[in-house]
Formats: sequence, structure tokens, C-alpha cells
Amino acid sequence: MFKHKHDKKHSVVVVSAIYKYDEFKTEFDKLVSQASSKIKVPGYRPGKAPKEQLLARIDYHSIENKIFSNFLDKNKNEIFKYLDDKKIKFLPVFSNVDIKDKKDKENKDLEIEVSLPTIPDFENIKFDDVKVKFELPKITKEDIEVEMSHFTSHLTKKTEVKEKDAKSQLHDTVNIDFKGFINNEPFEGGEASGYDLELGSNSFIAGFEDQLLNKKVGYKGDVKVKFPKNYFVKEYADKDAVFEVKINKIFRQDSVKVDDEMIKNIGIKNVSSLKDFEKYTSLKLNLEQLSRQLTNYVNEVIFEGYSKFDTKLNEIFFKERVNALRKDFEKRLESFGIKKREYITMLKSSEEEIEKEFVTLAEKEVAIEFVREAIMKDVKKSNDWETKYAKEFEILTNEDEAKNISLFLSMNESLLTKIGKDKESKELVTFISKKLKF
Repeated sequence: MFKHKHDKKHSVVVVSAIYKYDEFKTEFDKLVSQASSKIKVPGYRPGKAPKEQLLARIDYHSIENKIFSNFLDKNKNEIFKYLDDKKIKFLPVFSNVDIKDKKDKENKDLEIEVSLPTIPDFENIKFDDVKVKFELPKITKEDIEVEMSHFTSHLTKKTEVKEKDAKSQLHDTVNIDFKGFINNEPFEGGEASGYDLELGSNSFIAGFEDQLLNKKVGYKGDVKVKFPKNYFVKEYADKDAVFEVKINKIFRQDSVKVDDEMIKNIGIKNVSSLKDFEKYTSLKLNLEQLSRQLTNYVNEVIFEGYSKFDTKLNEIFFKERVNALRKDFEKRLESFGIKKREYITMLKSSEEEIEKEFVTLAEKEVAIEFVREAIMKDVKKSNDWETKYAKEFEILTNEDEAKNISLFLSMNESLLTKIGKDKESKELVTFISKKLKF
């Protein structure tokens, strides 16, 4: 009864089903009769007007659609079973319906083609040619000291620095005036007065905040940066910019004496001394950065492997993600009081280009999820992590969460090995066992 064509490259299967003409005609005549009986023509009771007037008012297109919809609803389970028997993984949704030969001569059976998204087999993706740099955390003693100071800062407040020779430090808030230029021309959105910027917040273009460290109040100078290649304003992307900056004020967290007695009262489980707090902070910083870098690395490797793979996801799989991204985008614009059309004009872009970016981002996010799930099927955690390291992680949190940290690292170690990144897998283990000095 059925036949199919499986387009693996575009992840869609087209199933053909035959609708016998006699069956179609019987159903068609029945629905036409039902529709005729309800049609009102001025001067006549419903369904009692001359036949030609009734037939002229019938929506035949709607009737045909209903017939085909009923046919597919009646046969969908058989179609699904047919695909199951053919060992084709599919999403049980008819993404497209096409009627063949409908306009051919009378008494000919109809061929109905239905398209269903198929679930790609990503288990065979190769990552041998994927080159992504794996960077491990490089946490310094200064980073640890700054974080310890920052952690205890909630016990104090920020006040204006009055000393004449005082220079700005990491986590200080500087009140600044700035004006940006590209090719010696000021650009829209690149100017502000009395702006409070926390140094180290990474809220400005990379390098901007660093150039304001070790500067005194009254400083005037140029800050030189480069917009990222993927900057949301395409006109500025990958371009050099110079900002004229003046520091009006510096605000700094009031100092607090950090000693064993104070550490006992900050409420961190298993931390009762300054030495414990230092170990806690070091471990926390290393694991947080490792988690980000490891996740980003694996995701980039996976997506590059997907990009080189012949098979791609059917767009139906990331349609909802596109809608979510669009809604989030519109909600953020609304929160800033910006109209969508004004924003698009400012970007010198178009609604189509922005929509294309949503699709690209959504496909990447969903593709990473699909591929990761496929290659993780037979990946097993190593018990070594739990026996060797979980206890050490308990300084950060409770026993269950410590095991979760171990599981995350264990699964990623195995995942790296599975995709042929043995070198990176060993580097991960070495980092945990030696760099953190367990």
C-alpha cells in the first residue's frame, strides 16, 4: 500500500499512499451532500434552493482538504508502522502533504505524498579533522586573592576613593565619560556621560576595561579596542575603534580584615580557616572556569563535526527554539523601550537577516544536543573520579553535589576519548589530579 523515498541528507522521508478513486468519490459526494443541505440561498429554506445554486456556493477546496485529512488520520498508524518496519527513525508529524495526479482524467486513483521529518543517525560523525583548541584554566594566586576579597565584599559597601594618588583596581567601579570613533567618525551608541562601569565585569568590548586599570581620577586618554567578528551590529563587526575616556570618580569596596575568626562566620561548609578558604576559592575558580571551557570546547567540536557531516537536522526540530529566541529578543527590546523597527534600522540590517541569525543559532544549539546525545549513548562514567575526587569536592558543597561534579568531569573525560580527543582527555585528568593538588 505504501512506498517511500528517504532523503537522508535533508532528514525527511516522503511516503506515498494510494487513495482509491471510488472511495474518494463516495466520500466526496457524501460531504457535498452534507454541505448542500446547510447552504442558505435568499428565498429558500436551507438546502432547498435549485441544485446548481447550491453547488455554486460549495467550498470544494475545503471539502477535499477534509477528505485527505480524514484519509491520513485513518491511515497514520499504518504509515508509522510501515516506517518502523523499514527501520527508519522519524518524528510522527506530517510536515507536508502533496496530492499527485489530482487533475488528471477522471476515475484515476489518487497518490498522496506525506513528508515526515527523520531523526538523523549522528553516531557515525567523524571528529578526526576537527581542530578546536582546548584551553585549560590558568588561575593565578592574584586571581584567588581578588576572588577572596570579592567574596567577602558583601560584608562591606563601595565608597568613593578620595586619595589623590589612588589608582583603579580590578572590581573597582569607575564613573566615566566616553565617546567612541570608528575611522575617526563617531558612531551611534558609542557615547555616554557619568557611566558607572565595574572593572572586570566584562560588560564592555574585550580589552576596554583592562585599559582603565591602574588609572587615577581625572585620567583622560584613548582606549583602543576591536569589535568582535560576530558583533550584533554588523556595521561595526571586526572593526577597530578608539574611545576617548575620562575617569570622573573611583569607587572601591571597603576593606575588611580576613582572618580565621572571620572565615568561621561566613557560613561555608567545611571551611573554618583562612587556609581552607584559600583552597575553597582556588577549587571553585578552577572548576567554574574548567566547566565553562570544557563545555564550550566540546560544543564547538561537536558542532564543527556536525557542520562537516552530510546529514543535517530537519528544520522542524529547531522551529520551537527559533520561536523562543525571537520572543526573547522582542521581550528584551521591549524592556529597553526600543521598537523593533527602530532597532533594525539602527543595525542597518533587515528582519530577514535577524530571522536568519535566529535560525542559525537555533540549529546550532539543537544540533549540539542531538549529536551529544547520539555519541553519549554508550559512554560510561569512570568510578575513579568518585573514589579519588568526590570527597575533595565536598569542600565546595554537599556530598550529592560533589558526586555530580565528579560525574560531569567523568562523563566529559569519556566523551573526549569517544570522539578521538585522547590528548585532551588526558590533559583534563592531569589538570584535576595535579593542578588542583589533590
